[in-house]
Amino acid sequence: MAAIDTPAVPAITNPMTEPEANEPAIPEGAPPPVAPSEPEPAPAATTPDAAAKTPDTPGTPDASDTLDLSRSKLADPPLADPASATGESEEPEPDVDETPVDLEALRRTAEALLFAAEAPLTVRELARAAGSRSHTIRKVLKALKESLDNERRPWELLEVAGGWRFATRPEFFPAIQKLKVQRSQRRLTPAAMEVLALIAYSQEPIGRAEIEAVRGVDSGPVLRQLLERKMIRIAGRGQGLGQPLLYAVSQEFLEHFGLKSAKDLPQPGEFKG
Repeated sequence: MAAIDTPAVPAITNPMTEPEANEPAIPEGAPPPVAPSEPEPAPAATTPDAAAKTPDTPGTPDASDTLDLSRSKLADPPLADPASATGESEEPEPDVDETPVDLEALRRTAEALLFAAEAPLTVRELARAAGSRSHTIRKVLKALKESLDNERRPWELLEVAGGWRFATRPEFFPAIQKLKVQRSQRRLTPAAMEVLALIAYSQEPIGRAEIEAVRGVDSGPVLRQLLERKMIRIAGRGQGLGQPLLYAVSQEFLEHFGLKSAKDLPQPGEFKG
């Protein structure tokens, strides 16, 4: 059998393992060379159009989304308190003064104080007497005044001389004046006439002890009656023990009997028997 000549096949070299002829050989044991890294491209300037065209990366919130979320949090109303939703509160507000029941009781107290007072009462005086505060008393006075006006009561609540007082309405003045005239024309009792004569004819202020020395009985109630009728007046105090009050006839006495002065009184001999 004749031999077949096989052409020689050139050896195939691995470019990944064998260095090229023009590259220097790497000695054994030396670290492999580091390939130069390619420079990273500079970030492109962000423009509104580019930002709008750039798709959002999944899982990464956009700045506009963050802004919208913050706005939505501000716009949402606060959650209702469970206690307030049921009409209950843990503790009363510090600015709340009294409950409606307390305000009604305070109004009645203020009304009683105003009736009992002889002069206008200030807000501070009412607050101290009622055990309340000034701003609460002002609310009560305002409500009381409105109530009297709405109910058309014959008296009203007025603010005069820095205080508050009750006063009858002007349309009732004529009737009140008639009552005063009737009282002034009411006949005096014999005891009152006796005491009044002693005071009038003394021509000088006289004390209770001197009147009782002449009459022989207690004259205190009669003197109070004459003072209420304004027939006599207090003219001062005496020099004796305790400085007793001295009494004299009043201007109303002279007008009632048509006299210019106490000297115009008829003398005892002028009375007809």
